[in-house]
Amino acid sequence: MDMRFSTWRRSLGGRLLVTYLAGLLVSVLVISSAVLLKLTFATDAMSEHALEGQARWLERGLRFDASGQPVGVTGEADRLQWVFDALPYDLKYRVLDAEGRVLLSSEADVRPLALAGQPFDAQRRRLEIDLGNGRSLQVLTMPIERAGRVFYVQAARSERAAPVIDEKMRDASVKLLKSGVFSTVVVSLLVLAAALWFTLRRVLQPLRQASAAAADIGPRSIGTRLETQKLPTELVPMVDAFNQALDRLEHGYRVQQDFLASAAHELKTPLALIRAQVELEESDKIDRQSLLRDIDFMARQVQQLLQLAEVSEPRNYVFEPVDVESVAGEVTGYLGRLAERRAVRLELDLAAPAGPLQLQADRSALFILLKNLVENALQHTPAGAAVRVRADADGVIVQDEGSGIADDHFAKLFTRFWRGPQRRDEGAGLGLAICQEIAAAHGWQLTARNSSEGAGAEFRLWFSGAAVPAHAVA
Repeated sequence: MDMRFSTWRRSLGGRLLVTYLAGLLVSVLVISSAVLLKLTFATDAMSEHALEGQARWLERGLRFDASGQPVGVTGEADRLQWVFDALPYDLKYRVLDAEGRVLLSSEADVRPLALAGQPFDAQRRRLEIDLGNGRSLQVLTMPIERAGRVFYVQAARSERAAPVIDEKMRDASVKLLKSGVFSTVVVSLLVLAAALWFTLRRVLQPLRQASAAAADIGPRSIGTRLETQKLPTELVPMVDAFNQALDRLEHGYRVQQDFLASAAHELKTPLALIRAQVELEESDKIDRQSLLRDIDFMARQVQQLLQLAEVSEPRNYVFEPVDVESVAGEVTGYLGRLAERRAVRLELDLAAPAGPLQLQADRSALFILLKNLVENALQHTPAGAAVRVRADADGVIVQDEGSGIADDHFAKLFTRFWRGPQRRDEGAGLGLAICQEIAAAHGWQLTARNSSEGAGAEFRLWFSGAAVPAHAVA
């Protein structure tokens, strides 16, 4: 039971319910206090008009017979008759007809309340009767109409009775207010708590369904997404962010699955060839050169697979200020021997900007990107031709003098494990895919086109903010 209560207290519904009820209770207390304070001042102000209130109170309690003649009082006026009986000299009332005859009286005296020696004067609304010994009686005369007939109600009280009446009025009002407020608070809290609880259950039902759907998502159902149509608008951004995270996870999962399948397929053939070579019993029949070539091919594939896995993970990048010209010089120096073996000229053309060409980039990743582009150009450039590397503020261009790129090959250039039919070596077909991953991680764009200056292809790495020509193919 304690555990269930603790869980409910920490839940969103429980917190909203407690907060709402606490706010309601505070609001009721503040309003009640304000009403009580106002009532206190109001009763003080009403004391000046107590006679009129007493007359109105008596008017509401009058009871008439069939002929329209007042014959008594009912209701609250009748129940408080004892007050007039207890204070006969301080509290009085009369009910008179139009001729001034007393029809009802709070005491045995049936004379109208008038000044000594003077008759009843209906036109005199207020008067003060001297009782002697420094005491006086305040009298109010108020006309009322009933079934076309006019009657007069006289209400009177002395100064001694005024504090008693005012205090009774205030006590009765406060008591009535307290009982009314308490009943209102209890009933309101119960009704609103029940209504809020059922409302919260209904509102949070889609969230519970979304939680259950999220709990069922696994490797075999990674394509499932949470619905947001019935969720409260405050929760939609959170669920959308969760769905976006699932999109990224699914994409990464699919990429890894495709990568593993492609890698297994590419490594299967060289492994079979190596096994066939090793299984030859006669050592003089082993083609050692072919065996070494297969081992080198596998080593290159493994190296590129490792590079692709590394550059595909954004957390592996370390961004820092990098001098592009310096990296381009290191790449041409590193591949200089390869160019010599292939009898290809490797030329580095650096622009002359106002200062060093600096970028926020991962230096090793930029080196791999440029190395793969230059190495790819060397593979497609015939002996005696040249490969040119040019760097400027917009990016880096690697241009070869080979046969160019066929139109139907542009869409496959950056596909993993794809190798052009004119490659000289037995590459793994991952070099350009690695370049594309690195460029995407940096926010750059890598494009390819056939050179407009002559034979050959041109790969260009566009840095941020550079305008990509319409004829370039990414």
